[in-house]
Amino acid sequence: MQEIIEVPGIKTIGPYSQAVRANGFLFVSGQPGVVPETGEAAVADASSSDFEAQARQAFENLRRVLEAGGSGMDRVVNTTVSVSDISQFGVVNELFAEYFAASPPARMTMTVPLPKGLLFSIGCVAVVG
Repeated sequence: MQEIIEVPGIKTIGPYSQAVRANGFLFVSGQPGVVPETGEAAVADASSSDFEAQARQAFENLRRVLEAGGSGMDRVVNTTVSVSDISQFGVVNELFAEYFAASPPARMTMTVPLPKGLLFSIGCVAVVG
């Protein structure tokens, strides 16, 4: 049995589910660094780059989807990260250390072109409950 999870305010940019809960796991689609209220990519402030702003927003979007699906950042067991520029790998590591401080999940990072000029996306598999 599976259940589709959708978070109000966070829109997908294609015909897919934000997450699917099945057999005690939550499978979360790639969450881009899009601000839910505007539907636009996050932009930098004086203390960060556009890449970091989008990546941080993507982690926050991931957190919201996980919580809506009955899980949390502390229950993530595997992630798939897409970056548009591998030279930003250090930023990715810093954010993983921040968001997954206690027990980092397994991770695959790929450099790929992302739609709509996005710079970062993260999806995951997490344990529910």
